[in-house]
Order: sequence, then structure tokens, then C-alpha cells
Amino acid sequence: MVGRMVKNKALSNAISIIILIFVILLVFIPFLYYLNNISQNTTVTTSIVNNYIYLKNLQISQITTGHPSLYYNGSSIYAVYSNGTFVPTSNLTIVSILYLNTNGIWVNVTSIQYPLVVSKGQVIILPSYIQGRPIIIVTSLGNIFFLQPGSSIGPFATASKGGVEILTQIYNSSGPLSVSTNVTTNIYSTYKNFTTPIAFSNQTGTFVARLPQYVFYQNSKGQVITGVFHNWIVLGLATVNSTATQGIKVTLQGQPVVLIGNYTQVTSTVSLTLQVMGNSNINTNIKVSVFVNGNNYTIQNNRAITVPAGYVNITVITLQANDTTQQSQGVISHYSYSNAGYNGKTYVAKSFLILIPPGTTNPTVYLNYRNDYNYYLVKIIGNYNKNSQVYLVLNGTVYNYNNNYWIIGGNYSFHPTCVFTATTTYGAQTVIFQYSNGTSFTYTFPNIPSYVIINQPMTITVSYNIIEYWQQLQ
Repeated sequence: MVGRMVKNKALSNAISIIILIFVILLVFIPFLYYLNNISQNTTVTTSIVNNYIYLKNLQISQITTGHPSLYYNGSSIYAVYSNGTFVPTSNLTIVSILYLNTNGIWVNVTSIQYPLVVSKGQVIILPSYIQGRPIIIVTSLGNIFFLQPGSSIGPFATASKGGVEILTQIYNSSGPLSVSTNVTTNIYSTYKNFTTPIAFSNQTGTFVARLPQYVFYQNSKGQVITGVFHNWIVLGLATVNSTATQGIKVTLQGQPVVLIGNYTQVTSTVSLTLQVMGNSNINTNIKVSVFVNGNNYTIQNNRAITVPAGYVNITVITLQANDTTQQSQGVISHYSYSNAGYNGKTYVAKSFLILIPPGTTNPTVYLNYRNDYNYYLVKIIGNYNKNSQVYLVLNGTVYNYNNNYWIIGGNYSFHPTCVFTATTTYGAQTVIFQYSNGTSFTYTFPNIPSYVIINQPMTITVSYNIIEYWQQLQ
């Protein structure tokens, strides 16, 4: 009996062990499978991420080397496959094009159907309201390409074979600003001046290009950023003698090349004196308003202001002004803007740019005004019967008696009115012109003058009386 119980217990233990092993296998095998899947998924995910990074970087490399190059002229985007080293042709998928609106907000261009696949050279025409605005191109791989009007990414030229394009930009803390300036080159054998950006097609020889030392960028508010030459950036295959000098000697290799004249922003300041001048270089006491780099300044005689070195934008706001210094003596001098002078040069326009290089000492802009006429205080006195409605007419303008008037100096027709009755004519009997310098002229009827010269403060006195009798015929 005891032996049977031991045997049953041993059998029960064996069965328990088998069940335990089965449970362990039932749980452990899926766990191993899960661990294996996790490992495989991690490997796949890492592979996908690495592949995405590779493709993203490859796209940047392709575009910066011309497959395709992107050029933005301010109204259209030119996609040009200017480098044949990539085989086969790579596509560029654009998922968004944004522009910077007048409120400083990036807005998507909704009139373009996305995704836009670029597989060959083409022109992407943008809506007219984007004219001249910066843009951003977003690709399907997440790359973002920023373009100012007149700038490009990758070598670009209007020729499909050979050619060169010359661009200029100011590089500041906010990025590059595309600017236009003069470039002198002998690419057409003789030296000529051109305005950047400029493209020359089918040029496979050697030429020289030279840029000025300073360029500027001006926004709609009149604010100016000045750039000083820093270096040349060469995109594409070409041989150059130097990239650190304003003049560069270039030998093309039969492929499109982009030359970018790169300028850095001038950040130093100078003290500029604005001097208001009258006739014969005489100081005046008129107050004038002037915009300098978009800021308004009021000047009387002269004023020193601090401005950024480089190009300075000056706009004369006050084109006419009165000098009232001698008003108590009966004279107001009127001045009109004539021209401005700086560094030996005369500027006739009311708005102009001057160049003040860093370190310039005592730069002065002379604002020249011409005293074109004066107002004189004229007292007009009339002695007449108070029931008479009489007045004085000068050059067609009516002046009431016993008042003071500010009248522009000059020669005036002189006509004192008359009053007619049934039997008499009541008119000017005596006229006296008395000037501030002490001279006086007296006229009596019938020698009343027909004109008067007003060239200083004066008093005009007209005395009325009967000058003619009328008798009715029987």
C-alpha cells in the first residue's frame, strides 16, 4: 500500500514537471520571437533613418553642384541641369514654395500644384504678387533652400554649354542680401561695364572681372546696408588667380560657372555734419527737414548726426522755407532748395546717395538754398469819405485800405478805385510811396502812377477827393 502511494506521488511529480516545461516553452518561445522582431525592427529603422539622411545630404550635394541648379530672378525660378556628372538624372520633388509677404510672414504659394517634380530643365513662373520677394523652396526630403531675387544655388548660366553668371551679395547676420552693382569685365574682348546679376553665354576663354570696393542694399524705408568686398565665391569648374581681390582672372572649362562677389556688412559709424547754406555760402536761419537713412532730422544752420559708415541715403524734405529773422523789420526772406554738395560733387536731385568710407574725418553735406524772393510788410492807408467803397488793386489782387500786408517784392500794376455819381467822380487825388530807407515819392491827380515797385517795407497812402465834375446836357 505504501509502495503504491510512493509510485503515485512520483508519477504526479513527473507530470507537474512536464506541465511546467510546457508552460515555459509556451511563454519563452514567443518571447524569443518578440526579441528577435525587436532586433530586426531596430535594424530596419536604423537603416531607414541612415538612408534618409544619406538621400537628404545627397540632394543638397546635387543641387549645390548643379543637378539641378536653382536660380531666382525675382519673378521665376529657373531649374537648370548644368552639371553632367550625375547619371542618371536625379529628380527634385518640391512640396512647397513660400514667399515673405509685406507683413514679414512666410506664406505658401497655393497657385502651384504640389508635389512639383523637376526632372529636366524648366522655368517655374510665380504669381505677380511675389515680385521681388524672398522665397523658400521645401523639398520632399525636408531640405529648405532660401533664395533672394537675383541669387542662385549651384552653378547657373543662361547658356546650356559654357557661360558664366556674375552675382553680388552682402552677407550679414540675417544671411545674404542680393544686390546690384557695377562689374567691369573684358569678357567681350574690350573692357565694359555691366550691372549684376549678369549672365554671359558660351564663353570658354579667359577674362578679367572687377567689382567696386563698396556696394549697398536699400529697403523701401530708405534704410541702407553697406557692404565692403570680402571675397569671390566660385561655383562650378573654373580656374581663378585669386578669390580675395576685387579683380579676378577667370579661365572657364566649358561648363557653366557662377561667380559670386561676396561682401560683408560695414558696421562702423561716422559723425556727419549737415550744413544749411544760403546765397553766396551764407548761413541762413531757416529750419529744414531731412531724411537720412530713413530717419527724420530737423536742421537750423548745422547739425551733426551719427550714421553708419558707407553709403548714406539723404532725402531733402523741405524744398521751401522762410527766414523770419528780420520779420520785425518788415522783411521775410523766402528760400527754395537748390542743390547739395558733398566731397566736391553737386547733387541736384532732392534724394541722393553719398559714400562715406569708414574712418572719414569731418564729412559735411552742404544743403544749398537760394533766396528767390522776399516778403515785405506794406501798410496801405486810404483817406476817403467813409461812405465810399474804395480799395487798391495791385496786379489784379484787391487790398482793402488801412491794413498791413505781406507782399512779395516786385513790380506791381497800381490801380486805386474810383466812385462815380451822377455829377462827380470820386478818386485818388494824392498818392504817396514812402519806403523804409527814408525815400518818399508823392503823386497828384492827374499824374497818378500806373505801377509801384515793392522792394522793401513801405507805406502806400492814397487820398481820395473829387477829381471830376459831370454836368448833364440840356
